[in-house]
This record gives sequence, C-alpha cells and structure tokens, in this order.
Amino acid sequence: MVQLKPYEKIEDLQCDGLRIIQSDTEYRFTCDAVLLANFCNDMKGKLCVEFGAGSGVISILVAHKKRPARVIAIELQSQLADMARRSVELNGLSDQIQVVCGDLKNAAEYIEKPADVVVCNPPYRKQNSGETQLAQNLALCRHEIAATLRDVISSASRILNNRGTLYLVHQAERVAEIVTECAANKLAVKEIVPVCPRRGKEPNLALIRAVKCGGTDCKLRPPKYIDE
Repeated sequence: MVQLKPYEKIEDLQCDGLRIIQSDTEYRFTCDAVLLANFCNDMKGKLCVEFGAGSGVISILVAHKKRPARVIAIELQSQLADMARRSVELNGLSDQIQVVCGDLKNAAEYIEKPADVVVCNPPYRKQNSGETQLAQNLALCRHEIAATLRDVISSASRILNNRGTLYLVHQAERVAEIVTECAANKLAVKEIVPVCPRRGKEPNLALIRAVKCGGTDCKLRPPKYIDE
C-alpha cells in the first residue's frame, strides 16, 4: 500500500479495480478526463505522452484500457506529479507509466524518440478570464498561466512523428481556435466530437483528434451526452 499524505484519500475509478489518489487541497479530475481517455484509440504498442497529467487519471486509464507500449506523463506541479507516481504504483503500472515533473514546453527533453500519441486535457480558460481560483495550484490547472493552447499544440507537433496523433478535450467555443492552431503546426484536425451536458443543451466541450501531416478530411461525429 502506498503512503498517503494529509488531506489525501484513495478513490475507486470504477474501472476494473483501478484506483487513484485524490487530495482535498489539489485540483480534482472531472468527467472530461474520463471522456478523453475513452476517446483515445489505436494506441496499442505505441509511445504515448500526456501533457499536464495532474494526478495521473488519464495516463492510468489509457495504460490499462488502450495498451500503449509506454506512457510518459508530464506534470509541472511537483505535488501533483508525486500523487500521480504513487497512483501509478498503487495500480501496479510502474512498468508502463513514467511520471515526469516538468514543463510540457520542454517535452522533447523527456522522450528518447518521437511520440506516436500525445494526449492533453489542458487548462480551458485564458489568463485573466472567467473566475480565477485564489490558490495558485488550482489556478494553474484551470487557467493558461504556465501553458497556453498554442503551447500545447506546438509542443505536441514538435514531439510527434509523422502521422502521429494528438487527442485533446477543450471548450466547444474554442474549436475554431484549435483548428487554426493545429493547421499552423502541421496538425490536421480529423475528428470532432461535440459533448453536451444533456439532451437539449448545446455542446460545452469538444473532443478533438488531429494527425500530424494528415489530410484535409474531417469527421464531425454525433454528440455525446454527459448525463447518459
């Protein structure tokens, strides 16, 4: 059993016995992370890099369900990286997942070869927009303080091999910006899945799949509904 720190507890991920450490004083993952992990596809035997791994939930779900050869989970905040490492150990996934405490903008320094897949659930809000969290550790997870959307996309493009894939979840209102930034970084958006809170409501999120040096065809999928 891994050692827990003050304000931490172990929670059930409701997936084949997987568990994760969460803290009352740190950012907690939401359904967005689970949606993104389930959206990822065609990863068996490949090298996957997660940007902004937080407490490690996406890397853990992807490693278990999608069977990549290896996952490198990059997290800027040391306390979250430590939680992620202990959660990886808790689930017996240390041979599959390597947690790195570092900046996603320096991702090339943490991998030995080009990645096949990059996965990211980034901060949604631009700096100084929307409600700002009082605590810096929470603000870093919600606002583009340490990394912007442009940083995420350009960094992904730099480390992906040709035909490598970027999986992203973000606010639906920023889809046009995502498409533009991807195009500027040799990433072609190939698939968009709108995500609605419930039937009858407009999408508030979007799942995005982009391919480096891919063609111009793009599929708009039927929406997903969070309450179903």
